[in-house]
Amino acid sequence: MTAARIRRAFAHVLDTAAGRTGELIALGQLLQACSRGIHPHLAPLIARQAEHLTGVPVPTP
Repeated sequence: MTAARIRRAFAHVLDTAAGRTGELIALGQLLQACSRGIHPHLAPLIARQAEHLTGVPVPTP
């Protein structure tokens, strides 16, 4: 399932304050994993989604 299909299927949850908060928490956890060497190539994509949700640039090390 692609990210776009997941977003459409769960829009009723993700488009709420609680859904947005949950997504940001998950993105933060994924960025931490990337900083520890787990799929570091995904970090820019994860950061871009976090920036999209918050409108704030994600700091880079």
